[in-house]
Amino acid sequence: MMMLLAGLLLLLLAVQCHGWLSPNVLQHPTRLRQSSSSYEEPDNQFGNQNYWDKTYTQEKEFSWYCGWSEELEPFFTELVPDASAKVLIPGIGNDGCIRDMFDAGYTHLTAFDYAPEGVECAKRLFGSSRLNLMDDMRVADARSLPYDDEAYDAVLDKGTLDSIYLSGGADKDLASKHLGMAVKELARVLKRGGIAFCVTAACVDAVQESFDECNEEQRCWKQIRDGSIHMTDDGYTSNNIDATMLVWERV
Repeated sequence: MMMLLAGLLLLLLAVQCHGWLSPNVLQHPTRLRQSSSSYEEPDNQFGNQNYWDKTYTQEKEFSWYCGWSEELEPFFTELVPDASAKVLIPGIGNDGCIRDMFDAGYTHLTAFDYAPEGVECAKRLFGSSRLNLMDDMRVADARSLPYDDEAYDAVLDKGTLDSIYLSGGADKDLASKHLGMAVKELARVLKRGGIAFCVTAACVDAVQESFDECNEEQRCWKQIRDGSIHMTDDGYTSNNIDATMLVWERV
């Protein structure tokens, strides 16, 4: 039953991303909430900080799209095998997958969320012993990151870019603008040779197009996973994950 409900949720999100539903239909969107008083704001709950604070207060733990062990892990470790890599996690919120990633050895994590309650929720999930070993966790806006240029070896996005796009509601130009700003910020903070690993389902086309547009302007991305079925050397196949994996190398 839970798998059926999750599938229906992803279908609704995908429909909205393509503009076939009113932006006010959905009650549980994917994860990120990007807005700031310095930007043009959408009339949509996905870009509302208070909405996400309330969501995180009500739902303490949920892994969007996939978990870590035997789901995301074999595909991420294939491309980022060094567990000492500095990894940026946008939209940390209540995702237990990232805690499990930390427990698997990736302790040099920097995580942020637009919603203050998202950060507090993540702190509770991680606990003080893990937090003491993490590099950083804070409130931040994906469209204007507070991090240095070329600071990270990898970025792991799980539905965050989907939610940035969805925050534009029915205004697809605004949605594309905000998503493009976030993708350019990822290009800025990633080291040359770094990996941008995106798990997307609701807005696959929008995410792909945003990276393509960024590449046309800056020539900064080489795509190495395009969402087609991929098998690791250990025999894990990407079609076992209920989402699309898009991956780029920073060049």
